[in-house]
Amino acid sequence: MTLERSLVILTKQWKLIIACMVCVGLGAYITSHLATPIYQSSVLIRVVIQSTSTSSDYNNLLASDQLVQTESQLATSDPVLRKTASHYPGLSVEQLARATTAIPRLNTQLFDITVKNMNPYRAAELANTIAESLIEQQVQENQQDHHHSQQQIQKEVDTTSATIDKTSRKLLHLQQQLATLGNNSPSQAMSLQMQITSLQDQLNRLQEHYSQWQTMLLQLNMNQAQNSDFLRIAQPAQPASHPVQPQILLNTLAGIAAGLSLGLLFAVLIEQFDTRVRTTEDIASILEYPALGTIWRVDTTKGKQESVVNPKINSASAEAYRMLRTNIGFSAVNKPLHSLVVTSAMPNDGKSTIAANLAIFMARVGKKTLLVDADLHHPTQHDKFLIAARTKGLSDAIVACSHYQLPALPSSSPSEHSSLSLETYVYSVDIPNLHIMPAGTLPPNPSELLDSKAMNHFLTILTHSGFEMVIFDTPPLLGLVDANILTAKVDGTLIVADITRVKKKYLQRAKTQLMQSGARILGYVVNKQQYNHHDAPYAYYYNHDADEDQEAIQLQNEHSSTTSASSPPLTQIGQKITQNNASPNGK
Repeated sequence: MTLERSLVILTKQWKLIIACMVCVGLGAYITSHLATPIYQSSVLIRVVIQSTSTSSDYNNLLASDQLVQTESQLATSDPVLRKTASHYPGLSVEQLARATTAIPRLNTQLFDITVKNMNPYRAAELANTIAESLIEQQVQENQQDHHHSQQQIQKEVDTTSATIDKTSRKLLHLQQQLATLGNNSPSQAMSLQMQITSLQDQLNRLQEHYSQWQTMLLQLNMNQAQNSDFLRIAQPAQPASHPVQPQILLNTLAGIAAGLSLGLLFAVLIEQFDTRVRTTEDIASILEYPALGTIWRVDTTKGKQESVVNPKINSASAEAYRMLRTNIGFSAVNKPLHSLVVTSAMPNDGKSTIAANLAIFMARVGKKTLLVDADLHHPTQHDKFLIAARTKGLSDAIVACSHYQLPALPSSSPSEHSSLSLETYVYSVDIPNLHIMPAGTLPPNPSELLDSKAMNHFLTILTHSGFEMVIFDTPPLLGLVDANILTAKVDGTLIVADITRVKKKYLQRAKTQLMQSGARILGYVVNKQQYNHHDAPYAYYYNHDADEDQEAIQLQNEHSSTTSASSPPLTQIGQKITQNNASPNGK
């Protein structure tokens, strides 16, 4: 996803994102306020190993570091916690284990035993009891180890002492024999002397071993005396004055952050799975044709109502149609534009209203314009311009053309083509240069009629009838083939998209059908765009005084010199359409 696309999503879904942030953050705040406070107390334990030997200080330091790690693990072991829990009825080992942690302090001989509880005094009491249980257990184990080692060394001392006594008695006996023998038997005396020497050496070794065992026993007793309390409580636990949980501010900020993430996720998912078109950028990305105009959504809820058809000439809607007319003119610079189809993907997108207004504004610049209601299923143009129903129109003209043979030569003069008069099917209204051809009698087969040779004859005659612009109002593209038939026969096609209801898949299908029919697509019109009275493009016109608008309409009616006396006044057309359209910018 590109940065530009991400910004578009943020712009479209910012309300959803803010709502998620507020809801989740508020939920976290309320939950934190309603949650039971948890207090935390810690007891500080110090590990100390003493030694009288200076050369072993480094080894003792290493041993202390290892003991810190070991003892911190033993503090949360089952035997220690079980012994602690035995002092508190109703407290299980599992509950105590979940509430207890032991963490060594880096590069020190200290570690903390921390307990959390709803009662601050109970938390401190439990932490101190765990520390005492740990120290007591280690003292007992140390004493047991010392007693066992002492027994082993004492046994060796006793055994060596007995051996020394036995060897000494044997040595004494041999010495007495040697003294008794004297010089009577030199060979026997030499043998005794050798035995005495051997026993003397053996005795010396035994005495040396005895001294070593005595030293070891003495050292063991000294170490026991010095290191029997190598675990010491450096700082007992105290009741906490403030709870550690819940952390209202932190939880609220975390909730807001989670809401932001959730809102962004929802925004992306909605964008991916939403079938509705929400912005003009969506329409542009689907159709890939230029936007020729944006028609404002007409507000009919206020006392000052605005006509949907033939809007006030100084209104924002009128300026939007002028812009549309101008852009259509620019799009036809390279290729002349004589006939134009106005269609949409689905019904009720406002194509008929836009076709009517476009014809009105084409006529206002002096172009002789013909508006043809080519919707032979549900025609509406006769209602918009107050023409009687079932009046002869397009279908009747096509049927008439089926009995008319065009001249064989393509270079025939316009007078030859105009021998079939269209005056019977064309009606004038109270707008200079504008003529209306209603749908006429509704045929049972509209698509066959529009795709017939008679229709081609009708278009040929229409080309030479003197109209500078012919605008066809057709049925929607999807579901009916009528519009596809006409788009292939005219000079240009204008697509209308109601931004309040059109869906992406319908626009895509409409574009595909138009491409298959070979239509010349001029661009698209965005209909029912919501406006803001403070927006610069709209506010300039919205703030115009009503008297100025009425004066402009009167001036326009004074210049209507070419209309018949029976044609309805221009103001009546606008008033009737305003009253009959329940939804603004209707079909």
